[in-house]
Amino acid sequence: MKRLFVSTVTAALLLMGGGAANAQGKPEKTEVHIAAASVGMTYLPMIVAESQGYFKDEGLDVTIAAFSGGSKALEALLGGSTDIVAGAYSNTLTMAMKGQTLVTFASQVNCPAWIFGIAKKNKDTVKSPKDLKGKRIGVSAPGSSTHMAVNYILHKAGLKGSDVSIIGVGQAAGAVAAIRSGQIDALIVNDPVATILVDGGDMLAMAEMRTEDGNRKVFGADYPESSLYSTKRFIDENPNTVQAVTNAIVRAERWIAKATPAQVTAAVPDKYLVEDKDLYARAFENSRRCISQTGVLSDQGAKTVRDVLAAFDPAIGTAPIDLAATYDNRFAQKAAEARP
Repeated sequence: MKRLFVSTVTAALLLMGGGAANAQGKPEKTEVHIAAASVGMTYLPMIVAESQGYFKDEGLDVTIAAFSGGSKALEALLGGSTDIVAGAYSNTLTMAMKGQTLVTFASQVNCPAWIFGIAKKNKDTVKSPKDLKGKRIGVSAPGSSTHMAVNYILHKAGLKGSDVSIIGVGQAAGAVAAIRSGQIDALIVNDPVATILVDGGDMLAMAEMRTEDGNRKVFGADYPESSLYSTKRFIDENPNTVQAVTNAIVRAERWIAKATPAQVTAAVPDKYLVEDKDLYARAFENSRRCISQTGVLSDQGAKTVRDVLAAFDPAIGTAPIDLAATYDNRFAQKAAEARP
């Protein structure tokens, strides 16, 4: 009888906790630092997980530091000042080529939700990417995933990266100012800035990477970039912490999938809105299909990213990269099982 009572109490406690955190064990590290390459729409799962208290529900105290681009966030990870990067999956491939093992454990998107466009002043002289020779192109930061995407678009047009000038402008207010002031001739950017500039007539889209057809035209298939990754060592030493972070991200993705644009906008802190709430709601609708609902990085998506990088960087194509070692879906799959 006593044993039955104990078992009943234990089961009740697990139900009260409601979460994977109790079932999986206490996080090894409760204070977690995330370096974010952006706080644009493709980072919405991380933003919602923070604002809705999902990280706290998992027993974590998460600090998010926003950087101007993925290369800067990566530097923070390699320098030891952050635990996890919310950034591009492609960084795990470029670092694998250099012998550094980074592992993506939760995907935030299925497609990058970028728009690549030209400033309105160039509408009569730039009709296609091949006309960009000698032009100034804005990316989040040199060496970032947006820079890599521009290199691929230029490669397909018969140009080299050295044929243009690359300027880091971030993915927020700095990008808006750069194209409106004439500092750059073209820009690759995600929402909400993409919607701000295109709807306002400041930028004319040349390539659309928010739709299935648009991604197929640019990359041949959907191109998953925004993800959460860390060093293999951190993941191996802190599996419960990584699981807790993933639980929060997947929970946020499922919430986003069911939420209205108004609900999503209300969940986003004002500091991330860039302009007004109505515009952010429109931007969310434009990019909604790109947000992952599972946290899983597909095998096809990983292959597409590698194929794109290899097209303009032969070193990636010839490097002995173990693609399967650059992402680990077990955490996202466990999160899905724990929270149906």
